[in-house]
Amino acid sequence: MKYIKIKIVLIIIGFMFISMNSFAQPKSFNEALKMAKKQDKKLIVDIYTDWCGWCKKMDADVYGKSDIKDIVEDDFIFYKLNAEGDEKITYQGKQYSAAQLAELFEVTGYPTTVFLKPDGKVIEYKYNDQKMSSLPGYYKASEFKKVLEFMRDDKYKDTDMKTII
Repeated sequence: MKYIKIKIVLIIIGFMFISMNSFAQPKSFNEALKMAKKQDKKLIVDIYTDWCGWCKKMDADVYGKSDIKDIVEDDFIFYKLNAEGDEKITYQGKQYSAAQLAELFEVTGYPTTVFLKPDGKVIEYKYNDQKMSSLPGYYKASEFKKVLEFMRDDKYKDTDMKTII
């Protein structure tokens, strides 16, 4: 009986942990694109793999923070794309696998974050005077918050990202 109670408590704690780090997100990439357009919001594409330790750390330490969650939920549509998943995606009139889309987004490692305009076009920005279209790697919550504000406030149009992180 004591073993069953412990097991139930652990299951409840597990569900609480999962719900703390998750956003309400569309069921597919294509649905995320439609939502972004309809709600006139930018789309965050968090590109990850199941085996990636830094991806899990980003979920827990960054996306799990309440101030990050608030910005994402208020100002963006959020979608997690498993680069090794079997999702079939239609993007800008062409069919892609998740891996092919990650390649199109110039992903070279995980995690990588890509920001799309409400019309689905990739947001390009400058970092150290270099044109970028994806944000590779793990960022601390304080740094990532600045990135979110940078994208939300359209600073990517005329400001080098190096000035904020």
